[in-house]
Amino acid sequence: MEESVLATVEFLGLVGYEVLIAYAMKAFWPMNQKKKIIYLFWALLPLALMTMFHSESIGNDTQAYTELFDAVCNMTLKQALSNGRFEKGYMLFTYVLTRLFSSRQCVLIAEGAIVYLSLARWLNKWCKAPGLFVCLIVEMLEIDGWMSIQRQALAMAILFFAYDVLIEKKLLRFVVLVILAAQFHAVAYVFLLTWPMLWWFEEHRVNSLKKKWKFERLMAVCAVGIVLLMWPMINFLLRIFPKYQYYVAGAYMDGQARLAIVLKIIVYALMLMVPRWIKNQKWEAGQSVVELSLYRMALVNIVILIAANQATILTRFSGIFSVYAVAEFSEQASKLKRGKNRKIVTVAALILFALYGVIITIYRTPEWQTTYPFEWCF
Repeated sequence: MEESVLATVEFLGLVGYEVLIAYAMKAFWPMNQKKKIIYLFWALLPLALMTMFHSESIGNDTQAYTELFDAVCNMTLKQALSNGRFEKGYMLFTYVLTRLFSSRQCVLIAEGAIVYLSLARWLNKWCKAPGLFVCLIVEMLEIDGWMSIQRQALAMAILFFAYDVLIEKKLLRFVVLVILAAQFHAVAYVFLLTWPMLWWFEEHRVNSLKKKWKFERLMAVCAVGIVLLMWPMINFLLRIFPKYQYYVAGAYMDGQARLAIVLKIIVYALMLMVPRWIKNQKWEAGQSVVELSLYRMALVNIVILIAANQATILTRFSGIFSVYAVAEFSEQASKLKRGKNRKIVTVAALILFALYGVIITIYRTPEWQTTYPFEWCF
């Protein structure tokens, strides 16, 4: 009981800090570039420090990565790259660290620095009002995942650069960056779908403001098809990527994670619909490429979560798109007219998502949610 109380206090304390910083620097609405950089420094600094200097008891995979560091210390480069469980890019990353540093904590320090520098750059470039986004990645426990699934977090950091060239419609660079990200975690290959997702489906009819619904209909068909064909697809993917067989027998496939997934489906669906319902959006032709990309990624994220409700291992695929879904909601909320609507949506989101985070933190659903009470490495 005392541990749950302490965990809740620490979690809400961090949330309170982020809300206070965002409110004080007016980061809940569009910011100028100079002010945004200052805000991002103070908002992301404690999150980066937590990722870099947390103890090995935080996150279910942390100890596996630090022990891998010790093992690689005694390997040649050829032996490290021949490891069958982890991707070659991550093994090379670990091998280089073993030759530069003696402490296994350097794995976490390097990962945290890379992830948050990449995130800060991406937010500075694409997010006009980053305040709500930063608060929500804390409340929705996105940052907690980055402390545990380090390979995927590093892949995500590279995919932030892939997003740039996706928007700029530079196909070759996009493919190269996605392949590079996949050398840290193979789940990054799913990001290749964002190219046809964004560029192959027109949003409006020619010479008309009337919206096409082809993409939405495709997502509905995919949701039904994935649910019906779930296990044949998983067995096929595991034959291609046998290194992930160990997930099937682990906690990633048991029923304890399903409450978190159901909550996520509800949460992300509301995030997608509520701002548009309040604005009574007409799907204008003037919608930017960035807005369209975030909207479609948010929709794909929901479809993947629906599939993951049957096989929770697929939440790894959702992790590639969830950050963009949060960014989509944050940007839509910031576009609401100043006044009651924006204030109500912002305050309601902060309260409801804080409650969501408290539920997950207290009940530890999924079971690897062990960030709070937080422990430092020193």
